[in-house]
Amino acid sequence: MATSPSPGQNDTLIIGLVGFAHLLSHFYQVALGPLFPLLRDEFSVSYTALGLVITLFYGVSGMCQAFAGIIVDKYGADRLLLFGVVTMSTSVFFMGLAPSYWMLLPLAVISAFGNCVFHPADLSILSEKISPHRIGRAFAVHGFGGTSGYFLAPVIIYYGVASFAGWRAGLMVAGAIGWCAVALIYKNRAVLRMPRGQENVANAAKPGIEFYRKLLTNRALIAAFAYFVFMAAAGVGMQVFSITAFVEIYNAPLYLATAGLTAYLGSSAMGIIVGGELADRFPRHALIATTGLIVGASIMAIVALFPLHMFVIIGSLAVAGFFIGLTGPSRDILVRGATPVGATGKVFGFVYSGLDLGSASAPILFGALMDGGHFRYVFLAIAALFAMGILSVVQLKRGKTIVVA
Repeated sequence: MATSPSPGQNDTLIIGLVGFAHLLSHFYQVALGPLFPLLRDEFSVSYTALGLVITLFYGVSGMCQAFAGIIVDKYGADRLLLFGVVTMSTSVFFMGLAPSYWMLLPLAVISAFGNCVFHPADLSILSEKISPHRIGRAFAVHGFGGTSGYFLAPVIIYYGVASFAGWRAGLMVAGAIGWCAVALIYKNRAVLRMPRGQENVANAAKPGIEFYRKLLTNRALIAAFAYFVFMAAAGVGMQVFSITAFVEIYNAPLYLATAGLTAYLGSSAMGIIVGGELADRFPRHALIATTGLIVGASIMAIVALFPLHMFVIIGSLAVAGFFIGLTGPSRDILVRGATPVGATGKVFGFVYSGLDLGSASAPILFGALMDGGHFRYVFLAIAALFAMGILSVVQLKRGKTIVVA
């Protein structure tokens, strides 16, 4: 039996392939969003009905992600990574052929089955195959890829195709991009190959009842799960509601309101890259994560509580985004440190399912604030979510690993 390369070999290629796969997962997560006005006219449905497609996607993905971690550890992360790209790209392609709104719902569920595997598969590969002195940068490229996927979805799907060829062509082109990516990943699958179940290290955590009981009662990992809930909810507040809130508060032109979100997301992507270097060079990962969250929460509170010129707000959001992005690689290293040997898929699958829970539930909170006319409270809620994330990081720092009986 061939043995897989030891950690440190092919680092650059592995990091690039995994980061690219993560980019695609985020790219497909927001594929429908830029097309909502076109879909609303095509199918004569409300925005609430279209929002149900997104809620269904994140809900199913969140429920399946912890289970996906088990499958990753049993069958190998590389196999599940390919499954995720194939499933999401194919479902999005067929969304472009959907004859009615109701066909979008089962296709969203299928896409969710593909989406749920990415975090446990990606982070298992990086944790097992990347040399320790590069792991922070590996996590940084992974996070940067996800953020880039959010950027590229409207650029390629809407502006690049749908704006002149229609929404169906936009989704079909998006799906075809994924098929090309599958060919690239499959061609290089040897460097991603992970051992199955008992082929893994001899002292791997065994997936028994006692393991899962201790997983669910481990304070550090529950804290990590809560962290992702808070961060995802804050992200929804920024990505979905901040633009409208700025328009309502300041009667700001749409281009200025949009510039605030663009500055936040762009700086966040840069912060992730810098955070990767910092995490590899400076071992106090909890301090890095808490500092970034404190700065982010403070700036959001200032934006919420004080009347500011939009140009000042845009600059402030750029700073906040940078510091929030800075926390990502250190956070992932903290989670990795609280993970037992051989159980990275299970643990990352469990804690990252918090992202889907936060993404699915946050629109209710922020929608209620907007409907009540409390537009400044949108940013105060984001600040509060960042502050709760600080408490989660402190608890996560205290956890080391699960002791398996």
